[in-house]
Amino acid sequence: MNVDSEQITLDKNLVIAQDQPLSDRQLKECLINILGENKCRIITVPPRKWVLEFTDGGKVYHLLVRTCTYLGNPHPIFKKRVQLPLWFNDYTNTVNKQNPKIDVRYIGVYHYGDTFHGDNVIFVDFKKDTYLTKKGHNSSAHVYTNDLFQAMTYGVFTKEDYFGNNISTIQRDKFQDYLTNKVSETNTLFDLFRKFNCGFSFGQWLKALDIIKEMHDNDWHQWRQAEWAGWFLEYKFNKFTIDNKLTHQMRYVGSSLKREGDLDFDIRFDEEDFYGDLKASDISKKETPGNDQENLIECIYQFDKFWYVIYEHETVKDSDAGYEATKGRNRYIKSVDPTYNKDELSYHERMKNSVKFMKMSIIELNRVNYREALTDFNQGRQADGNVRKPKFNIDKKVLENDNFVVFRYTYGK
Repeated sequence: MNVDSEQITLDKNLVIAQDQPLSDRQLKECLINILGENKCRIITVPPRKWVLEFTDGGKVYHLLVRTCTYLGNPHPIFKKRVQLPLWFNDYTNTVNKQNPKIDVRYIGVYHYGDTFHGDNVIFVDFKKDTYLTKKGHNSSAHVYTNDLFQAMTYGVFTKEDYFGNNISTIQRDKFQDYLTNKVSETNTLFDLFRKFNCGFSFGQWLKALDIIKEMHDNDWHQWRQAEWAGWFLEYKFNKFTIDNKLTHQMRYVGSSLKREGDLDFDIRFDEEDFYGDLKASDISKKETPGNDQENLIECIYQFDKFWYVIYEHETVKDSDAGYEATKGRNRYIKSVDPTYNKDELSYHERMKNSVKFMKMSIIELNRVNYREALTDFNQGRQADGNVRKPKFNIDKKVLENDNFVVFRYTYGK
């Protein structure tokens, strides 16, 4: 008997229940109903195999179709798969030789329905290039609960997974337009981060004193902070949104730049009405601190989702460089502000000498996945002995988990 796993209802609620895969007959009926009977025909591939041919505007598509089901114990219940039999590759290679203009697609079909909500059908387009390189055995293509949730949110959702596979998840009513390129991924925020990343200082060693001086010269209010790498990221993000006139879509709301009513996070995405937080993190660290638990959970339920935008960097500690950055920072602050009375080695134990940003990820926390992503962070006590509000800790293993990561960028890739 099948094991219960995560399912998404038609109204975007998460339930734990049995898979409901469609039979071959139901798959054919579903596809023909959505794509149009006059545009479809079934091609029989001996023995007992089939391909759905869809024709639109003179363009011919061959859809190789399989159901999408839970991977099974001991895998997490949010991980699903589509079995890609070896004959998919053989068929694709044969068709491409005979008629390269035929567009062959590997399509997964997710189905879950109940009496109260109706049938939820989501299509998964596994870009076939990576799977064509796998020889001699069947392949499993993976999709996650959150990928399905994203399709229901945006209509079409596209991403590159941790292993470099490109997949799209598509709502039922968008599928024909998706195939014919009349609709594509609609999340323009990803495009904005692509643009920001193109101009950001990836792959360069950034020295502490140079960055501190740059932030001071540009009137960044947090220029003297010892955790300069994180404040540099926030400075550059704020400058990017202002210079590119993007503040109606996303704006920096950290520290003193909040407007009345803004919550205590770094980014406000006004058009889509949710919040996010910027994190600069040493790439070698296994964890990075999150936010106040109560505030974050309230934010997720009030605005449906939350983004952690994490930029990871290689790090040279100042202790390995004779504390030159520590001394240089304190001297520079003193030269600007003669009332500054810290000694030259103030904050020397944690000071970074230089960093090199190498990659970034966007983790989306929403009502279907946040419990799995976050663990309690033991904050200890304040200096006065009072207990701090409990915070979430982000285990950076989630950066490898495609049920949470909705966007990735790696420098040089």
